[in-house]
Amino acid sequence: MKSEVKIDGKRLQITRVFDAPRHLVFSFWSSAEKLQQWSGCKEATKCEIQMDFRVGGSFTQKMSIAGAGEYTFTGAYDEIVEPERIAYHAHFGPVVTRVAVDFFEVNEGTKVVVTHDGFPDESFTKNVSQGTLESLDKLESMLASQSLVSHT
Repeated sequence: MKSEVKIDGKRLQITRVFDAPRHLVFSFWSSAEKLQQWSGCKEATKCEIQMDFRVGGSFTQKMSIAGAGEYTFTGAYDEIVEPERIAYHAHFGPVVTRVAVDFFEVNEGTKVVVTHDGFPDESFTKNVSQGTLESLDKLESMLASQSLVSHT
């Protein structure tokens, strides 16, 4: 399934349903080892993530992007409710956004709703939207391969 994207002023909301159980989808957001396998735009050649996954803990994500160099952003976790919600604030240089990732059980799958609040302008919103959509495409492939492994 493709993602549903809503942009409203300084807010971006992306909804995607994955054909995988909620606990598995959540685990791909809560483990640095798993997150760095799928996070980042399709031009990202390498993604390194360091994270202290707990309320008050911080994270750093460094991506190498073909033709564009290295891009780093940081943040801190504000709320973690396993396997339902992860909320954090992210520092994209001088821009700080609030992000909430909500995980809902839907039949045999999981609906993920990613909400960013606080973007400075439409261009910034579109860049983050594109990178997030490309990351979710990679996550969908990772989850499909996990699903195949668990069914054999």
